[in-house]
Amino acid sequence: MKIGLLGGSFNPPHYGHMHIALAALRKHKFDAIWWLVSPQNPLKKKKNNFSKRFEMTRRFVNHPKMHVTDIECDWDVQYSLQTIQNLQRYFSSTKFHWIAGMDNAALFHRWNGWKSFLKFIPVTFFNRPPNTIAIRANKLKLYKGSKKIEYRLTGRTRNISSTNIRNKTFASRLKSAI
Repeated sequence: MKIGLLGGSFNPPHYGHMHIALAALRKHKFDAIWWLVSPQNPLKKKKNNFSKRFEMTRRFVNHPKMHVTDIECDWDVQYSLQTIQNLQRYFSSTKFHWIAGMDNAALFHRWNGWKSFLKFIPVTFFNRPPNTIAIRANKLKLYKGSKKIEYRLTGRTRNISSTNIRNKTFASRLKSAI
């Protein structure tokens, strides 16, 4: 089997995430996409309610080839590298491929064990504004193992972010309270 992995906080999940997942299904002809809801992003300080985010994502994803999973919470892992190592141990005949939005390309070099991560699994960063900034500032381009990294810069994009959704929700609640 060939499985695409879309990891994230999904706080909240949105159509930008789904857009990437659908584009990955078409491009790579995956048998399935697994949405890996992260218990806590190590690069973010704020703790988020995992159960609420997992449930929101589970309700949001309604596609026969997509599955929302809480294995990172079950395995009590902190880093995506640990997740990949566990997945390959338990599903040794499955080919995994990491998929992410272009915003992750600019931060990927800050991931714990990112060079080792690329030895285990290929990564595709899908078009997401501001993609040109992410590519220009991308330290991954200098990495010699970059043949496992693909940038999908063509096609339609969705300029949506979970942070903006949360900020708009907070602002509308604030206006209602005033």
